[in-house]
Amino acid sequence: MRNDSRQQRRAFSRRFLSRARSPDVLLDHLPDVYFFVKDADGRFVRVNRAFLDLVHAGSEEDVIGARDTDFFPTNLAEGYVRDDGDVIRIGQPIIDKAELVRNVDGSVDWFFTTKLPVLDKSRHVIGVCGITRDVKRVNPQRANFSSWAPVLEAIVHHYATPLVTVALAREMGLSLGQFNRQFRKRFHTTARAYQRNVRLKAACQLLLTTSLSMAEIASRTGFYDQSHFSAQFVRSYGMPPSQYRTRHAEGHSADPSQGGLGDTTRRRITVK
Repeated sequence: MRNDSRQQRRAFSRRFLSRARSPDVLLDHLPDVYFFVKDADGRFVRVNRAFLDLVHAGSEEDVIGARDTDFFPTNLAEGYVRDDGDVIRIGQPIIDKAELVRNVDGSVDWFFTTKLPVLDKSRHVIGVCGITRDVKRVNPQRANFSSWAPVLEAIVHHYATPLVTVALAREMGLSLGQFNRQFRKRFHTTARAYQRNVRLKAACQLLLTTSLSMAEIASRTGFYDQSHFSAQFVRSYGMPPSQYRTRHAEGHSADPSQGGLGDTTRRRITVK
């Protein structure tokens, strides 16, 4: 076949694949990889066995047609949906996005997520597919993440304090310009935007699990004041924090002493 034309080789490939069982069945034998495909409306159309175990589903039929909000806490699901929307709208992938995320039990851990646009025959984006992997199981020595782990952990552990990027750059042995460029390249955002996202996730948790006032939540999560907190929250979530609490607090217990994201960073999760 080496001497056949490219068109002939492509035709052979199409004929073979049309007769073969879908190769993505291999993903059912990768327990550390959570695989999913969603349509443009965010409905699952394909998942692997590990994903079924993650959401405690008995079969793929139990998941098909459902959305992230059917399985994951609201403040996590909204982040997944935003990333899906970016991939679908722009048509560009998200590659190995490292995130420290919180599960419904309050525990957190690091994960890599890759998302790609799904195209139809006319090359229009009709959905998104992706995989999520536990960082430690991918490669605990992976240089492009592990060298930056202290920076991310500093942001997460001390999200309520002002971010001093010069000090973080010095810890990495980089100039401020180098630090900013490399952070954006690896994590698809700036260090300040990353910290703001961590603060907002912590605020979401406090809104849903405590009866603290807006002013107290703003203070605990590092915003200048209640007005600054509300403005940033509306920009990210499209509604005031009070409305978010009213809309999503059903089913959550309120504990005025509950802490934020940084209080549980040493616990473990498995999460999409």
